[in-house]
Amino acid sequence: MSFIQKLNGLAHLPFVTRIVDQIKNTSKKQFAIAFSSVALAAASITAFAVFPTVQNSTDSVSVLSPSQFVVEAEDNGLLPTAFISSRLVSTGTLSHKSGGGNSADGVIAGKPIKLTLSETKKTFKKLKDALTLKPTLSKTGITAKYKWESSDKSVATVDKNGKVKPKMNGTATITCTEKNTKTTAKCVITVDTVQVSSLKLSKSSLTLSPDKTATIKATVKSDDAANKKLKWKSSDEKVAKVNSKGKVEAVSPGNATISCSTTDGSKITKKCKVTVKDPSLLDKISLNYIDIQFCGLGCTEQLTLLEYFPETAANTAVTWTTTNEAVAVVDEYGIVYPVDNGQCEIIATAVDGSGATASCPVTVSGVVDYVETAPNYEVVIPDNIDINETANSVVEEAEKYVGWLPYVWGGTDLTSGVDCSGFICAVYEKFGINLWGIRTDLIYAGREVSLEEAKPGDIIVYSGHVAIYDGYGGKIHAPTEGYMVTHDYGIGNYRSIRRVIE
Repeated sequence: MSFIQKLNGLAHLPFVTRIVDQIKNTSKKQFAIAFSSVALAAASITAFAVFPTVQNSTDSVSVLSPSQFVVEAEDNGLLPTAFISSRLVSTGTLSHKSGGGNSADGVIAGKPIKLTLSETKKTFKKLKDALTLKPTLSKTGITAKYKWESSDKSVATVDKNGKVKPKMNGTATITCTEKNTKTTAKCVITVDTVQVSSLKLSKSSLTLSPDKTATIKATVKSDDAANKKLKWKSSDEKVAKVNSKGKVEAVSPGNATISCSTTDGSKITKKCKVTVKDPSLLDKISLNYIDIQFCGLGCTEQLTLLEYFPETAANTAVTWTTTNEAVAVVDEYGIVYPVDNGQCEIIATAVDGSGATASCPVTVSGVVDYVETAPNYEVVIPDNIDINETANSVVEEAEKYVGWLPYVWGGTDLTSGVDCSGFICAVYEKFGINLWGIRTDLIYAGREVSLEEAKPGDIIVYSGHVAIYDGYGGKIHAPTEGYMVTHDYGIGNYRSIRRVIE
């Protein structure tokens, strides 16, 4: 059977019919058919006869125009001996579908190219770990170009070389695409690390003046936490800014909230309220005394502002109050008066509305109930002394001991220490006046005079305390334990002023 006869036997196939028709119409008994098409046809004839359902394949193959090849006819029936024409070109695509159907129109398909990765899923337990995915194509000889993508970069990232790094707990899909073949492969990444269990800030509130700074310290609890990185944020950067280390910078007067949050997915946030004060308002004040101690009722102390901040404050006035009027009181000028044994605080409060305050602790001791008794003798003043000169000399003598002679309970020595009455009697004794007999009852010494009448050297008597009047509204005395003889510019709540030297 000749080749044409064999083809005629399959003339019911459209593909074969077209070849036969072209051969019959050739005057030179030559026919043109692609060499590869002839071979394909020969193979296909059998394939079509045996597998009639191949037409439904989705694969395709290129074929050549039959006119571009020559096959010589021989005596035994046109067997192809021939040569390939230099005009050989691709002219089309034959396709076939897999699955049902009995048509013989399909063609043989090639195998699809597949892309695979070295891992299809991976779980990270530590954020410091990493994974490099390796892609492989099922067909060799292709110059591959890969594109990498992560479905959630907050969970895991991937670089151009397929290196995957975990970022926070969660799940992400890494997709690799080969650009030439459009094939893809995927790897599911799961990040499952230990998270932060608690967060604590060193401050819950903060008050600053403009341009001042303060640092809020954050403590993360959970030693095994994979990610301890924190995120800081200000609710209003026009009022206060914060950097990545919790350093807060005051910008302008107002209120803002500084938030500190975990970034490992644990969703823990702590906050600190920040108040930036008006620079024209007082921020801080301090007093000239850190504490005041009274022995008896014979002394007063003057409290004043020692320092205030900021220096640009427009109003530095304060009001004065006491926490216990039964112990000590204070007037509008800050002068403190002891009242009775005990402790209290004198508080200065700014009047500009800033709320700035300062306080001074006050201790009163040595106050005793005075019991009047009749004097047991008269004070004798020597006849040969000049009264006026002596009076002034008493003050001058008393001044010699200011600042260095210590208070000693029961002391009477002007070289080692004295108490309040011992100091009075020892000074007066320097001028031949003996007051030792009424040392504890100096209220009976001489006669009483008013403050308007008082002269230098007069004795000021308090409940439980005595002092020498300086003639100018102040006093010299031995105040209490822990202090030296002092010259105070104020006399306070006295009981009586006694004139011994007329």
